[in-house]
Amino acid sequence: MRAWCCRGVGSDLRVEHEVIGRRRFVLAAAALLASAGPANAQVTNVETRTGSRFVPVRRDPWQAPRTRILDVPDFADANSIWGATGRDVAGRIWIGVSAKVPGGSAHLLRFDPASDEWHDLGSVVERLAEADALRPDAGQVKIHSKIVPGNDGRLYFTSMDEEGEAEDGSALPKWGSHLWRIDPASGRWEHLFAAPEGLVAVAGGGRWIHALGYWDHVLYRFDTVTQEQRRVVVGAVGGHVSRNLIAGPDGHAFVPRVTRDGYGTLRAALVEFDADLRERAATPLEFYFGEAPSAEDHGIVGIAALADGRSLFTTHAGQLYSIEPREDAAARITALGWFHPRGASYAPSLFALDGRTLVAGVARRDDRYEWIVFDLVSRTSRAFPFDTHDVPGPLLYGSITRDDAGRCYVGGWQSIAGGGHRPLLLQVDVG
Repeated sequence: MRAWCCRGVGSDLRVEHEVIGRRRFVLAAAALLASAGPANAQVTNVETRTGSRFVPVRRDPWQAPRTRILDVPDFADANSIWGATGRDVAGRIWIGVSAKVPGGSAHLLRFDPASDEWHDLGSVVERLAEADALRPDAGQVKIHSKIVPGNDGRLYFTSMDEEGEAEDGSALPKWGSHLWRIDPASGRWEHLFAAPEGLVAVAGGGRWIHALGYWDHVLYRFDTVTQEQRRVVVGAVGGHVSRNLIAGPDGHAFVPRVTRDGYGTLRAALVEFDADLRERAATPLEFYFGEAPSAEDHGIVGIAALADGRSLFTTHAGQLYSIEPREDAAARITALGWFHPRGASYAPSLFALDGRTLVAGVARRDDRYEWIVFDLVSRTSRAFPFDTHDVPGPLLYGSITRDDAGRCYVGGWQSIAGGGHRPLLLQVDVG
């Protein structure tokens, strides 16, 4: 699976629009939220489901954020942070750092924002050996998935390998993948199951943890109460892999299905599965693909959740969508417009700032990273400079994670002298 691409995002598809009185409205809404006191039960439920954090905006959100590079602990072959971030109820930030060399292993790290202290919770290969689940010479170079909390208070994530896989979808990774959970209090890992596919993404909804595997978009569902595991093949052609899936508060899961029609044209639809893993609806996604070939297109890249139960996501092309769950009907899927004010961009990090009207994130366009703030009421956005502190060759990937102070965490890599990369983690203060 290719690490990243951002081709075809330079087209000027839309000009920035201004809405009279928008700033006044947003600041008033933020003040109202701040005066509302503690988060209500619905907000708490969403925060538990996603591991995100809703914090009232204390200053004008329509400006560039302050950023700080965090010194990620090093280990042999540490390569990148592929969006593998999460948080626990104590406010500590969890990071999956991936390796690269075949036979190597990703590590799970924990960062305490209150003290700036790091802890290495060990490598995947070490934990597989402890669980008596390690095959000879096996590697697990990636923790690619988000690190999401379950209703049981534990954190769930997947590890995976890429050795031997074929990018046209004809061969699975040799060493497959594993679903894990960890007790954030003790740091104890628990191995849940192995899968032959590459489990690239995880999402939590209700008592269920969903994982997405390639090739052919295989959806796994793990019941945290009964320990039951089920799977269904959703379908994806041409070596295509969506980097994320979505799970709603009702336990429904949403996965792209990618097909090719009789004329050879790729089509994408967002398929909704209910809590029993039965297909409920398939909604065409007009703005799913960018200009990259299907095997290089990352599908759903950015995800976020709102306090009212809606979910947001961006596609590789940079279109922002919403998912509105409905009790007696299929969820309503709505295209909200381009996340970037000038059109197409690669926007893998999304943060629901107040949980209601504002979403922000990092987007790459014209080989430049920018901070985007999107107003869900007016469906307009603005772009601001994003300081990467002149690190060489930065690549920023996806995250939804915020700490108790409302700071966002964005991971990726930076180039190192002599070739290669090392992990990069930015703390973004939108305070």
